[in-house]
Amino acid sequence: MENEIKRVYSGSIVNAEFIGSVLDQNGIQFLIRNFQEESLCAGWAASTIKGDASVYVFEKDYDKAMLLLDEINAAGMEDE
Repeated sequence: MENEIKRVYSGSIVNAEFIGSVLDQNGIQFLIRNFQEESLCAGWAASTIKGDASVYVFEKDYDKAMLLLDEINAAGMEDE
């Protein structure tokens, strides 16, 4: 289904925001889910964990987003 969302990244919020900016520059709508911020808004603080943020895109944009992430990784952004 075209309106389904798929996760393209899970890791640090810094990398998630960078990936979001690349997706935005390429016309891909995205959602960043920041688990640390969500826990603070809920009234408790989650410990910092490796997968503290995730980036999601619509299924129709998934393949294009993954190609962009491959380019980012090839350029030197380390996997978390």
